[in-house]
Amino acid sequence: MKHLKSSRAVVVGALLALSAIRLCANSVDVVFYDNRFGSINDTTGSWTQISTLPIDKAGGVAISNNLMYLEDFGDNLFTVDSITGAAHLVGNTGLGLSIGAFAGGNTGLFEIDWSSNLYSINPATGKGAKIGATGLVANNGAFDTSLSMSGGSLYYTAGRAGQADELYLLNPATAAATDLGSTGVTGIAGSALVNGQLELYQYGQSTNYIYSAPVNTLEDSTHFTRGAVLQAQIIDGGVAVPNAAVTSASPENTPEPATIALAGFGLLVVAVVLRRRRVLAPVN
Repeated sequence: MKHLKSSRAVVVGALLALSAIRLCANSVDVVFYDNRFGSINDTTGSWTQISTLPIDKAGGVAISNNLMYLEDFGDNLFTVDSITGAAHLVGNTGLGLSIGAFAGGNTGLFEIDWSSNLYSINPATGKGAKIGATGLVANNGAFDTSLSMSGGSLYYTAGRAGQADELYLLNPATAAATDLGSTGVTGIAGSALVNGQLELYQYGQSTNYIYSAPVNTLEDSTHFTRGAVLQAQIIDGGVAVPNAAVTSASPENTPEPATIALAGFGLLVVAVVLRRRRVLAPVN
């Protein structure tokens, strides 16, 4: 998402790309809103930096077909090695979008702009193509937003500052949105699918928490349970790959199936990208 300027001061968000790659169910890779790459423990909320990426500010992260992807504020698409943090440029979307939310899975990469239109992103070239309008009100960078993908379903959260965010189910083929109800959580800066749970990451509150709910209950109930306090302060996005390492830094170096099998039983991609760009005073 592009840098947002509004009456609430300067954006100090932190884009977190969540990817459980260290063969530990609670350790997930993260990329901050600026350019820091590391891991966060979603049980304790603790954060450890791994590297610094060669970008100014990150706009969103996703996992698709065993690769971690990052989009920066210049609408450039990169692949990122989840172990070393090394980044490789794929290309530019050519859309000039103010990234609202970015996510992916084995069916592709997707993002929502500030006008609430859904786009697909070509993982080989970085080029974007409009799928359609979600039918939701344009957020114009003023809403909290996050986007996650589980199988063939996209889960989108959006809400105004100070209000509980709404949860939507998006059709990745048509962009049509179905309102699943209120999350009951204010200030969701990012989300990720982890071990069958949709995790929500809070931002801008006096204390920020991780919330979660089973994915198989989302269409019947949007009750989320509060978990760990986020010690990383501000979170902005995430992806998760339990029990497997996303080690390739470029599409041509995608791990062979046998290599992936050695890393763990079957690669379950549960991707998320928490995308939001709100303007808040710096958190000390």
